[in-house]
Amino acid sequence: MTFALGPSAARAEGPAPATTTPAAAPAATAPRRVEVRLSLARAAAEALGGEARVRRLLEIELDDTGTLAPGPSGPLGDDVAHVWIDLPSPSEVLIEARLAERAAGRRFILIGGLNPDVAARLVAIAANELVRAQARPIRPRKAPAPRTPTPKELELAARRAPAIVWSAAPSFAFLPGSSGTLWGAGASLGFRGAGVSERATARWLTGPTSAGSTRWFEVGLAVDYRVYLASSVRLMLGADAALGFLHLSDVRATDGIPSARDAWSGRAGGLLGVDVRAFGPAWLGLHLSPGAILRPTRFETADGLSGAVRGLWLGLDLALQLEHPLVRSAPTNPR
Repeated sequence: MTFALGPSAARAEGPAPATTTPAAAPAATAPRRVEVRLSLARAAAEALGGEARVRRLLEIELDDTGTLAPGPSGPLGDDVAHVWIDLPSPSEVLIEARLAERAAGRRFILIGGLNPDVAARLVAIAANELVRAQARPIRPRKAPAPRTPTPKELELAARRAPAIVWSAAPSFAFLPGSSGTLWGAGASLGFRGAGVSERATARWLTGPTSAGSTRWFEVGLAVDYRVYLASSVRLMLGADAALGFLHLSDVRATDGIPSARDAWSGRAGGLLGVDVRAFGPAWLGLHLSPGAILRPTRFETADGLSGAVRGLWLGLDLALQLEHPLVRSAPTNPR
């Protein structure tokens, strides 16, 4: 019997397809090889048995590091190492090696009492080690982490940082020359920089004096400086001046004007106080403002008695101050 084989069967009986071989693994990165250019001083060449011997021994040592150039000169490049061999003294050989822009490496070899061939071998080994060290890749240096400022540095920076300062206070004033005691409220708004504050102030007071019921309203300016005794305690030193407006309710004449009860005046003096931190940017302060009334206000009472609002002024404020920094910054380490 004869069997006919179709094309598909013929293909099945043919040779098996070739098996695909896996791709070869990539070759390992070859170590960096350099071209070494050797220079010898005449005295060193004589002490080591001749330049040819030193070059032959160094070429053997450089087998896996690089190749030895036929001469000491040639084009520059990043893979060119220069080796200098000198004889600073009869018993000592100096070897220097430098690759590209790196700092030169240096080594001294003592050859006193050694055979020139042994000395040449030692010099070749040392020169090869220097070239190897120069050819190693430079490890990138990690950038130093920024130093965190200390709490004391933050506190000192906050003291001198520019800030808006506002305060409100119950206010009292004692007028010994007018037998008066006034009380009321005061407020201020200002700017502080480098420990110095410039403030606009306002104060409204009322109370009895020798002129009877008296009202005092003033607007003024103040300048002060803070001296820190501790992080939460400070002294306040300064000066202020104000333009005042008086209303004397129980008089029949003011400054010689009949039926007049309003007049203007002014005062000036110093500032002395102590502040204690309440929380964060808030401070509680006890402030004294000793001074004097600059313009006396003369009056005549309904009983025909004459007098004046004048003399010393002793102010007392119990202030709550809030400081709002304009720039929030922390000191950095210059190192």
